[in-house]
Amino acid sequence: MWCMKQTDLRHYLELLWSMTEKELRARYKHTAFGFFWMVANPIIQMLIIGFVFTFFMKEPIKHYYYYLFTGLLVWNFFTLSLTKATPSIVFERSLIKKAVFPRSVIPVSIVFSNLVHLLLAQLLFIIPIFFIHTLTSLSIVYVVAAYILLLTFTTGISLLTCALNVRFRDVNFFVQALIIVWFYATPIVYSFAVIPRNYIWLWRLNPMVSIFQLFQSAFIDYPPPGPAMLTVNIAVILVILFLGIVVFQKESRNFDDWV
Repeated sequence: MWCMKQTDLRHYLELLWSMTEKELRARYKHTAFGFFWMVANPIIQMLIIGFVFTFFMKEPIKHYYYYLFTGLLVWNFFTLSLTKATPSIVFERSLIKKAVFPRSVIPVSIVFSNLVHLLLAQLLFIIPIFFIHTLTSLSIVYVVAAYILLLTFTTGISLLTCALNVRFRDVNFFVQALIIVWFYATPIVYSFAVIPRNYIWLWRLNPMVSIFQLFQSAFIDYPPPGPAMLTVNIAVILVILFLGIVVFQKESRNFDDWV
């Protein structure tokens, strides 16, 4: 499945595009505001979290609301992709039983449909960013690197949880619980600088840390991830991607029996 010929790859991409387009159309069907909700949700979160956390922060974060919004956009992409991709094979059981096609298209199309929303939302976000003059010559480099890592990790972990959830339905509930803890284990509402040095190794195990730091560096001109943090995070991301591909490939042979 993963070592494709040129014609197979073309068909895979065509199917991926079709499924992604279907996902985009279905999400905001019969809604009055459509894409606006992709921006509205993080704005509401930003205002509430920003108002509450400013009372508890010992050291104020410069451009805190911009800092928050940068993280919330990316976090919403990640959580929406993961929580929807995890049970996706089970939800598409009727399609799986009717047709023969690469099963990985289902979770990957969910990730890509959310990626489109993230790109559009961040393009709009750049407009107010211009007024605080934090964009630098390295911003585009950081953004590209962040997107590569984010897409790689989200795809890998989505394939992994999606495949495991077909056999073990508890995985979906575990992911939903993990997302809550993961949010506070990632520097979204607080600065990475407040983490005690003795505990930094724990954050190095969280691959989302470098991704957020790259986005924060690109838009808010915050320090980028250090070499050690970036190296360990990339290693974790590649391991998750490898596991996701291998496990999905192995488990997909039995999807017809389990769904």
